[in-house]
Amino acid sequence: MDEKKLKHLLYQYFNNTITPADCIELLDYIHANSEKIAEILNNQQFDLNEGPEFGDMAAEEVFQRIMADARLNTAEQDLPGYKTSSKVVSLFQKQWFKVAAILLVCCSVALFKIVHTSNNAGNNLLSNKSQTIIVPGSNKAILTISSNKVIVLGSNVNGLLVKSGSINVRKVHDGELVYRESKAHANLAAASNQPVINTLTTPRGGQYQVVLEDGTKIWLNSASSISYPDKFTGNERHVKLTGEAYFEVAKNKEKPFYVDINNVQVRVLGTHFNIAAYNNDDNITTTLLEGSVRVTKNDGVGLLVPGQQAVVMNNANDIQVSAADVEQAVAWKNGYFVFNDENITDIMKKVSRWYDVDIEYRGNIKDQRFGGIYDRSKSIAELLNHLEKIGNIHFEIEERRIIVME
Repeated sequence: MDEKKLKHLLYQYFNNTITPADCIELLDYIHANSEKIAEILNNQQFDLNEGPEFGDMAAEEVFQRIMADARLNTAEQDLPGYKTSSKVVSLFQKQWFKVAAILLVCCSVALFKIVHTSNNAGNNLLSNKSQTIIVPGSNKAILTISSNKVIVLGSNVNGLLVKSGSINVRKVHDGELVYRESKAHANLAAASNQPVINTLTTPRGGQYQVVLEDGTKIWLNSASSISYPDKFTGNERHVKLTGEAYFEVAKNKEKPFYVDINNVQVRVLGTHFNIAAYNNDDNITTTLLEGSVRVTKNDGVGLLVPGQQAVVMNNANDIQVSAADVEQAVAWKNGYFVFNDENITDIMKKVSRWYDVDIEYRGNIKDQRFGGIYDRSKSIAELLNHLEKIGNIHFEIEERRIIVME
């Protein structure tokens, strides 16, 4: 478990939004990695006061019960994070008591929810009219070379897939293509080495990664497409995007890199950024993690520094630059959904693309907003059950259609 996910799960304990499966996962992790938990607590990396309060005696009793577990049977002086200062030790123990109390309570709640969910919520979603099995997205895409050759990327054997002009296109491992110039063609004259346009397209329920000939890395989200030359020539590098992609552009001051999205253009020299530009969204959002970018639309111009985003409305030329929730913007690339007070319609767009399902709304529920983090590798039923628990909303699954209702 990486540190980001660990912090998110701990936060979810404190605001009572954690799922039963995540509760068990966190407890198992704490049992095996108490030193890491202690380090986070000692470094005050988040505010423990967000959680429910417990009396000192009750917390200590709970702590002793957990410490009695064979997996945590450690003498006090050997506790991870133990320091010689009695003041620091007291602070750590107080914090640990509170976490221990919360974990025990949540564990009990989780066990109740597991039974309750299997008897009730499971019947609501898993035993619907449909017997269709809906699975999370995976590494799959289609590669089209100059509109002449189409390669379905799925379970292909790793190795050379095709030659595109003077470039070899290889599948190096599951979910990744790499473009490299063939040594046999390295000395060809420029006239015989014209670039060939390639297009990588992911369906709903798909994702893929590509490393271009110049070393630029691109992660392509579901229901997206990116077109690029097999080799960059001239003084500029251009690619064309629909949907969403994360870029790590290889630095080259002599050849600026451009991403074209309809009539919006993003110009970079070498940087890390995310672009969300789905046709059924109201805007195009560029989020910068490293370096600098310039976003233009007709006469509008926006300059970004790391930690900022530019939002361009589809029906306007204005470019709004503001502070960004970088973690939320790139969560999909890291394998998560991160919802930060997000509208249910925007959430269900992401669900639709990743799980390859259609969405139908019944009733006036489109203004409801939700928050939380969710692993994209988990089942859609688990996600929907979680949303039902924290909001006034209900779901039904019919074949590959999700019905959202009050």
